[in-house]
Amino acid sequence: MGARIIKLTISLFVAASDWLRSRFGQLLGRPTRGTCVVLAFHSVTPEQRARFARHMDALSLLAKPIRADVKFPPDGGVRHVAITFDDGLQSAVDNALPELQQRGIPCTLFIVTEVLGGYPNWQSFESGNSSREKVMSEEQLCGLPSDLVAVGSHTMTHPVLTAVDEERLEREISGSRKKLEKILNREVRLFSFPYGAFNERVVRRCREAGYERVFSALPVLAFSEPQEFLTGRVGAGATDWPIEFRLKLAGAYRWLPYAFTLKRRILSSFSGRALLKAGIRT
Repeated sequence: MGARIIKLTISLFVAASDWLRSRFGQLLGRPTRGTCVVLAFHSVTPEQRARFARHMDALSLLAKPIRADVKFPPDGGVRHVAITFDDGLQSAVDNALPELQQRGIPCTLFIVTEVLGGYPNWQSFESGNSSREKVMSEEQLCGLPSDLVAVGSHTMTHPVLTAVDEERLEREISGSRKKLEKILNREVRLFSFPYGAFNERVVRRCREAGYERVFSALPVLAFSEPQEFLTGRVGAGATDWPIEFRLKLAGAYRWLPYAFTLKRRILSSFSGRALLKAGIRT
């Protein structure tokens, strides 16, 4: 809870700074640049459906919903938001999709192909235990409205891709795409990294497999470049506080990657000093 409040407080300052900069630019006659945030959801339980619906009402009021497979967001000066769901959980189909359909908000579902109709067998770091939630079946996947729902790959078995060998990496990235395309009888162009784990080797493999865009868990602004391949996403959930969700819509959590980098450098520095002292003592 403490870390959550700290993130919220810093994000409030970021949002305030953005607003002041925008107002100052308007006074100088400068055009306002459009922005885009991609939100990454997982589960929406029946108990969370009403809260999710309120979040979608706020989204419709504050931003322009777009598909995650859009080539490049149009309308300069407009705030865009794309909705994605990882894992293809049944609860997202049952509770989130009807609310999105009611408001005409498109979304993308990232599917783990080898657990369709079953239960997740991987570790979850999300709030709650999503491993008890069933994954949609192959028949349900085929029945999704293609005009509203795009489908992307989330691998075959949900591994940490940076930790697997070349043979398995090829199977998880290319194999999952081929299976989804066979099931859906249409092209699959999007991919998201399980656990947000990626490196240059994984990104290169995704390019070679023919994906047009891949999604990480880095909460940075999305679609900043016309030819963008690696796109960041902001983790979101139905349990987000209203102000927390609005700040995510505004892209105010984009400072977090810088904080992560600074933390790693500090920890690395302290670790190096500790090793040096241990070496001197011995």
